Amino acid sequence: MTRALPLLLACTLAVSAQPPALKNGDPRTPAEERATFELAAGFDIDLVAAEPDVVDPVAMCFDEKGRIVVCEMRGYPNGGVGTGNETRGRIRVLEDRDGDGRFETATTFAEGLRFPMGVTPWDGGIVAAVAPDLLYLKDTDGDGKADVKRVLYTGFNLANIQQMVNGLQWGLDNWVYGVCGSDGGVVKSAEKADAPEVNLRNRGFRFRPWQPGSLEPTSGGGQYGLTADEYGHWFTATNSQHLRQIVLPDQYLRRNPYLAVTAVTIDIPEHGAAAKVFRASSFEAWRVERTTRRAGSPDAKRFPTTELVPGGYITSACSPLIYTADLFPAPYRGNNFVCDPANNLIHRETLHGKGAVFTARRADENTEFLRSTDNWFRPVHLTLGPDGAVYVLDFYREVIETPLSLPDDIKARMNLESRGRGRIWRVAPAGNKAAKLKDVSGLTSERLVDELFSTNPTRRITAQRLLVERQPADAAVALRERVPASFEKAGYVNLLWTLHGLGKLRAGDVLPALGNPRPAVRVQALRLSEGFYAAVSDVRFLAGKQASDPDPQVRFQAALSAGEQPPADAAAILAGVLRDNPGDPWIQTAALSSAANCAEPLVGHLWEANDAGPSLSRVAGMVGAKGDAAAIVRLLGRVADGRKAAADAAVLDGLGQGMRNSPRPLATWWATPPAGAEPVMARLRDRFRTAGQLAQDEAAAAPDRASAAVLLAYGPFELAEHALPPVLAPTAPGDLQLAAVRTLAAHTNAKVPDLLLAPWAGYSPAARREVVEALLARPDRTLKLLDAIGKNQVSANELDPARVKALKAHPAAAVRAKAEAVLKATVNADRAKVVAGYAAALDLKGDAGKGRGVFKTHCAACHRLDGVGADVGANLLAALPNKSGDDLLAAVFDPNREVDPRFVNYQAVTADGRTLGGVIAAETPTSVTLRRADGAEDTVLRANLESLRSTRLSLMPEGLERVLTRQDVADLFAYLRVAGK
Repeated sequence: MTRALPLLLACTLAVSAQPPALKNGDPRTPAEERATFELAAGFDIDLVAAEPDVVDPVAMCFDEKGRIVVCEMRGYPNGGVGTGNETRGRIRVLEDRDGDGRFETATTFAEGLRFPMGVTPWDGGIVAAVAPDLLYLKDTDGDGKADVKRVLYTGFNLANIQQMVNGLQWGLDNWVYGVCGSDGGVVKSAEKADAPEVNLRNRGFRFRPWQPGSLEPTSGGGQYGLTADEYGHWFTATNSQHLRQIVLPDQYLRRNPYLAVTAVTIDIPEHGAAAKVFRASSFEAWRVERTTRRAGSPDAKRFPTTELVPGGYITSACSPLIYTADLFPAPYRGNNFVCDPANNLIHRETLHGKGAVFTARRADENTEFLRSTDNWFRPVHLTLGPDGAVYVLDFYREVIETPLSLPDDIKARMNLESRGRGRIWRVAPAGNKAAKLKDVSGLTSERLVDELFSTNPTRRITAQRLLVERQPADAAVALRERVPASFEKAGYVNLLWTLHGLGKLRAGDVLPALGNPRPAVRVQALRLSEGFYAAVSDVRFLAGKQASDPDPQVRFQAALSAGEQPPADAAAILAGVLRDNPGDPWIQTAALSSAANCAEPLVGHLWEANDAGPSLSRVAGMVGAKGDAAAIVRLLGRVADGRKAAADAAVLDGLGQGMRNSPRPLATWWATPPAGAEPVMARLRDRFRTAGQLAQDEAAAAPDRASAAVLLAYGPFELAEHALPPVLAPTAPGDLQLAAVRTLAAHTNAKVPDLLLAPWAGYSPAARREVVEALLARPDRTLKLLDAIGKNQVSANELDPARVKALKAHPAAAVRAKAEAVLKATVNADRAKVVAGYAAALDLKGDAGKGRGVFKTHCAACHRLDGVGADVGANLLAALPNKSGDDLLAAVFDPNREVDPRFVNYQAVTADGRTLGGVIAAETPTSVTLRRADGAEDTVLRANLESLRSTRLSLMPEGLERVLTRQDVADLFAYLRVAGK
C-alpha cells in the first residue's frame, strides 16, 4: 500500500494537470436562442421546427404539397471525411397541418443513410444527394416512408465531409443542378452501364432525372451551396469565398478544345471574398487558443491573415441565396444572403451589373442581416419558401468545425458530436404571419400555367417542373395562349422554358422574346433560339443582331450563342464582338469559345481590320492546333504579304503556339515545308530578313522595332541569332529588349541560353525576370542558368524560395543534382552573429509608442507606414503579417541574406559621367527611373545610359547594430505589429 501511494499520487497529479475541457457555454431552448438574435430592422424571425422533430438539419426543400423535406446529417463530423459505416443520416418530412406556421408533424421518410446533404423534388418523390450516390426515393403506398429507392448515379467523392455532393435544385432550363466540392469524383450512371464516366474535378454537374446517363459537368466547383437568380445566373461559395459567380458555362466551353481558359468563376464581392464580418458572439476559447498557436508557429506563413485571428472574417461561407421573391421590401430584391456558421451570422450584400458579370457590395454597415450572441447558432442552409420568406436551417451544436483543421490535443478537449438538436427558422418582414402553404400537387394544367406567373420564382419553378414532369397534352395550347399577355410579366421566361421542356417550343415563340425590353429576357431568348439557327433564317438574323445589344450581359450570351450559327455567319458576328468589347475579358472568352468551327474566317476578319489584339493570336492558335496544313498556308500567305506588321505578328504568334504540340511545329516548316507551301515559305523568309533589319534600326520607331523582333520568333533561327543580340543592350528601349528575349526564348536552338545570359549584367529587373523564365522553361537551359549561378554570373537571389524548392525537386535528375549543389543557403557569418546577438530582443517587452519613434528615425527613409516615410522598399503592411520575429531580425541586421529582386540596388552610369544608384522604380521604352532613400528619384533616358548594373545588394544598409539597442528593436517590433491596424 505504502509503495503504491507515490504512483497513485503521481497519477492524480497528472490527471489534475490536464487542460480543462473547452466549452462554448450551454445549449439554449429555442425560445432562449431566439432572444439572442439581432435581426435587420423591419424583420421578424420565428421558429418553424425544432428537436426532436428535426436534428442536425443540413439541407431542405419544399415539395409541391407545401411540406418541408429536410436532410439530417446526424453523423457529422465523422473525423472530417465521408467514409466509414455511418448510417445515422435520415430524411424527414415536416408538415404544418394546422396552418400556424409551425411544422408540427414529422415523419421519417428515409433512414439508414450515410450523409444526406441535398434534396430536390421530382416525380412525386425526391432526388437526394447521399455521397457516393444520387438517389431517387419515393413513397408509393402512402405510409410516408420511401419504398422506392433507386441509385441514379454513383462515384461522388467521400474524402472531405464538407465538400460532398449537395445543392440539388431545378434550373430554369429544366436540368437539375448540383455542386460537389473541388474533387467531386468520377461519376457513372447506375442505370445506363454504357454511359461514359464523368470526371467532376473542380466542376459541378447537371442531369435530367428522367434520362439515365444524362449527367454532365458544369462550371463551378463550389463547396457547399448553389443559388440562381430568377434569370438563371448561377452563384456558389467555398468556405473562404462567400460568393462566386459561375460565368462561363461548361457546355459552351466544351465545344472548343483548342481554347485554354484560366477561369470560369469570379469572386464578385467588392469587400473581399473572405470578408470582414461583424459577429455579436464572443470568440470561443478553442478558437482563441488555436489561432494563438498558429500566429506564433513556424507555419504561420501557411495561413492567410484571416486564419490568424479567432474570428471576424468569413471562413465558413455556405449556402448563398439570391432573394428573388417580393415578400421582402423592394431594396432586398436580388440581394445575396450567405451563412457563416463559424461566426454565428448571416451576411447580406447587394448585386450590381458590371459588364458581363455582377459585383456585390456589403449591404449592412458594421452589422449583419442576422447574428446571434449564442455560439451554438449554426446557420448552414437558406431556402426561399413558396411564401416568399427565407427559411434558415440551424445546425444547432456546440462545435461545427471540421476535425481536420483542429490540433489533436484541442480536439480531445471538445465534444464534436451531435447534441441531438436542430432548428428551422422563418425570416419575414415584421407583421407577416405564416400561413399554411399551398398544395399545388393536384392542380390542373391550366391552373399550373397560372402559377407560372406568380411573383415568387419558387412557385413558378415548381409549376414549371410539374408541367415538364407530367407532359400533359393540353398544356402547350394553354401556354401559347398566354404568350401575348405575358410578354412583360415575370413568368414569361418560365413559360418559354416550359414549352421547351414539353418539346413544343416554336421559332415563332422565340422571335418576339429576342426583342423583349428586359435584357435578362433577351439573354434567355438567345439560349432558346439556338435550336432554330439551322432552319429559321429570321431567328438566326435577329440572334446575330444581339451581338451589338446595348446591354453587356446580352452581348455576352450572344457571343456564346454565336457558336451555334453557320461558320460564315458566326465569324462575322464574333469579329464584331471581339472588336467592340476589348475591355471585357468575359465577353472576349465567350466569343473565343464559339470560334472552333470558324477560326480561319474569323482570323481573316480580324486581320483585315488590322486588329492585333490578343484575340487574333488566340484564334490563329486554334487554326494551328487543328493542324490543317492548307488553312495554315493560307494564313501564312497573308503574313508573307507584309501589309500589317502588328497583325502579322499576332497571327504568327498564334500559329506558332497552336502548332507547338502538333506533329509538325511551325519551326520544322523551314527545313521541310509541306507540299505546296514552298512559295509561301520563300516569301516569308524575305519578310523575316527585313524584320531583322528593322529590329536593329535605331532610327525606326520603338513599337515598330518591337513588332519586328516578335516576328523573328517564327522565322529561321539564324536570322534571329544575327539580329537580336544587339538589342539586348541596356540602351535599347525596354519593350524591344523584352521582345528580343521572348523571341530568342521561342527558338529551340542550343545557342539560346548563351545568347540570353551574355548581357546579364546590364539587364533591368523586368528583363532579368523574363530571361529567368525563359531559362527555366527547358531542362537544358535550366542547367545553363544553374551554371551561371555557380560561376557567380547570376545571383541566386534571382530565384524566389518557391523556385529553389521546385528546382531541387525537378523531374530531371541532372537539374536536381545541379540545384542541390549550387543553390545552398548562404549566410554572412558576421551578419549571422549580429542577428544571433539580438535574439534576446524578442523576449523583451516592447513599447509601440517608442517603436514609432525608432521607425521614424531609422526606417522611414525607405519604408512608409501609418502615413510616415517613403515608398522605396517593401510594403510593410503586406509583408509584416507573414514575418516571424526571427524573420524580422534577419531582415534588419542581415538585409542581403535574401534580397527580393524588386528591391535590389542598381548602379547607372550616364553618358555625361554621372553615377546614380537606387532601386528601379519604373521603366518605359525610352527611360529608366531609379528611386533612392527618402523617395528621391532620377530618371535617365536609355539613349544616355553608358551602363546599368545590379549591385546584387539590398538598398537597405548593413550596420544598424551600431545605432540600435536590443530595447530599441523590441520597441520597433512592437510598433510594427500594431501599425496600420
